Amino acid sequence: MSVPRKVDGGFMGGGDRILRLTPVNSSPDGSGELAREAVVSLLQATLDAMPTQGVWQLPIRDPAGSVVDFEVLAASPEARDIKDRVGKELVGLRMLEGYPSVAGSPLWEACLRVLTTGEAENVSPYVHREDDDGVPYLSTYSVRVAALQGGVFLSWVRHDREERLSTRLLHTERLGHLGWGHWSLVTGEVEWSDQLYVIHGRDAADGPFPLEHYREIAHPDDVPVVDHALSTLVESGGPHEFELRIRVGREYRHIRTTAEVTRDAAGRPVEIHGVVQDVTDWRRTADELAEVSQRLEEESQLTARLQSIILPVQDAVPGLQLGVRYFPAETAPLGGDWYQAIHLDNEEALLAVGDVAGHGLAAASAMAKLRHAITGLAFADHDPAQILVALNRLLRRMRPDVLATAVLARYRVEDRTLTWTHAGHPPMLLVRGDKVHRLLHPGVLLGVFESVTYTCAQVRLEPDDLLLMFTDGLIERPGRDLFEGLDILSAAISEVVPKVPPDERVAAVMGVLAPSNTGDDTCILVARIMPNALEVS
Repeated sequence: MSVPRKVDGGFMGGGDRILRLTPVNSSPDGSGELAREAVVSLLQATLDAMPTQGVWQLPIRDPAGSVVDFEVLAASPEARDIKDRVGKELVGLRMLEGYPSVAGSPLWEACLRVLTTGEAENVSPYVHREDDDGVPYLSTYSVRVAALQGGVFLSWVRHDREERLSTRLLHTERLGHLGWGHWSLVTGEVEWSDQLYVIHGRDAADGPFPLEHYREIAHPDDVPVVDHALSTLVESGGPHEFELRIRVGREYRHIRTTAEVTRDAAGRPVEIHGVVQDVTDWRRTADELAEVSQRLEEESQLTARLQSIILPVQDAVPGLQLGVRYFPAETAPLGGDWYQAIHLDNEEALLAVGDVAGHGLAAASAMAKLRHAITGLAFADHDPAQILVALNRLLRRMRPDVLATAVLARYRVEDRTLTWTHAGHPPMLLVRGDKVHRLLHPGVLLGVFESVTYTCAQVRLEPDDLLLMFTDGLIERPGRDLFEGLDILSAAISEVVPKVPPDERVAAVMGVLAPSNTGDDTCILVARIMPNALEVS
């Protein structure tokens, strides 16, 4: 190590060669300023050729001659400060203005001493504090301070940046379950990152293992994967990605590896570089999701089959043109809504729509029981009120935990008489011309009481009248009154019916009907009274 030596009014240490410069002096004729510019230019040119971080700064003195700050007049291209200003961006900065925390620090005191003694000093470590929006950040440097041309030359090496990068890399590896390794194909030398030991469940004191060891710890079914990966890498160089299971303790873990080969000047493979990620948890989650998806698909297919079994195919009914539609709930495709249109004896028909509370197999099972019971009771010549009494008893005996609503109507083709009753269900709508009427005849829900009675109402229908039966999903919406929903539905029907011929009205009405509540299933049945009683749709 060389001893700093005085050089024409300045000092420079740390090298065997001494840079000799003309002292910077002030003179009335301005020659001192010209000399200063020459010194600055020469120093800047010298720093431009130096592969180091350094700045030359002159002292700023008060009237009493005391040093109150230092100003940077030249900077090396490699120089970078705490705020990431680089090279000549540092020229013109003042030490205390730009870095207030330097005041009174060991670095400040060293600058003052070197300016006085001319003896170079090393400040290591120098811990710099920088506040960013009130949050303090500490950075660690090794700084050399040397006297030069009436000022001081500072050169430095920052240590914490590399430490932070290393720490961030460790955190990234840990959080991403990642590790890296190098395997020399020439010397057999192997290097692993710390996380690679964790992934393989291996003690770092035992050191890394060679690539061939993967054949021993790989799942028997995955040994060909190892062989194929190694041969592919040697032949093509990569990058090559593969996944296999390795034995760690008593379990197998899934690892995904991306690797490539580096070659020498002759093209021979010399080293394999690989990044390994433990994807065991991800793989387990993916497998579980696949199982759930498969189960949901199977349930969806089962639901569709059950729904096709439970809901009847639309039959031809004398004197009526029918349209039916079922909208399953988005969240539960199998629900408790149902419809029924049965051609009875004596040119009569039974029309019904109902809603069993709930979703899923339980609601569908209860709904199926009610539908089958209705069919039997209708052919036994029971009127709608008697059928509802029987349905209520059935629910109370077989499914006391279930509630249901229904609207039933018996239509006689001969005189176009409709006899109907309700059990807690939204009213039927009668569309005559462009007017929509509500057919109200209240009755208690099914399944509430052990013993109930229902009564029927009658209305004489006219040719081309439309009857509309539906479940509450058509008009119900959270935060909206059911009667408001009925008004909106009636307005939509009144608008579309006059625009089409009578024989197209069923399709037209069905086309404008859509559920208001997609979280509930919806059944719709539309019936048009045919002008000719003998005509069958």
